[in-house]
Amino acid sequence: MICCSLHFECTRMDLISFLKNNLFMQNLAARMISAVPCVVEHNIEKYKAIKKAMYLTALEQLPGDYLEFGVFTGSSFVFAMHIHRKLQYLSKHPTKFYGFDSFEGFGEVQEVDTHPFYTNDTFRVDANKVISNIKKQGRGCQIELVKGYFDESIKGRSASSMGIEKSRVIFIDCDLKAPSAVALEFIKPTLQQGTILIMDDFYSYKGDPSLGVCGAFEDFNRSFTNVEWRRIFDYGYGGAAFILARAEP
Repeated sequence: MICCSLHFECTRMDLISFLKNNLFMQNLAARMISAVPCVVEHNIEKYKAIKKAMYLTALEQLPGDYLEFGVFTGSSFVFAMHIHRKLQYLSKHPTKFYGFDSFEGFGEVQEVDTHPFYTNDTFRVDANKVISNIKKQGRGCQIELVKGYFDESIKGRSASSMGIEKSRVIFIDCDLKAPSAVALEFIKPTLQQGTILIMDDFYSYKGDPSLGVCGAFEDFNRSFTNVEWRRIFDYGYGGAAFILARAEP
């Protein structure tokens, strides 16, 4: 054991000495890492976050559905279906995949949600192309895509009216506070102990906890006091995930 420790220490010192005297390696690493687009790095971490959530809920034999608010190009939605199929050896509970998006961007952005990057044109996509790809990639999975702005498609509606009784994993990628608040209110009756809630862009708006997705989550928890959330991990460039540890009637 002592020999192994000494060998490791010597190896580490050799590496440090090598790096000190070979700035070329440092420069090469810096160039390679900086060349990777930030959005690519974030998306990889987002996939890993969904993978963790699907694995943890499968391990717990948690029944329920996958709900995604803010489908955009469908990349995370497709990934969720793929990893679900890979993990079916852990849990045989059926999981239906629900996606909610206008595919037309944000629509009218409220003043409280004003942000230099979150503009309407940024997130407008070809709905037919995205939906077709999701259905193609999701063969063997139960899928329901609800098209429309949340104020029109789900606000005031019950989840049970769409056949959603329990949620297993919820992914909120709405960027703005207003649509995130509608999504959170919609999923409220579906929550159960063990539900994992993933929220993208949780630290946007310069970290102001009253704005964006975080602001919607804070307001939601103030009105929904009989639950206890535990933060289980952060990911990527500002995403956060929570598990519902306690849910009382």
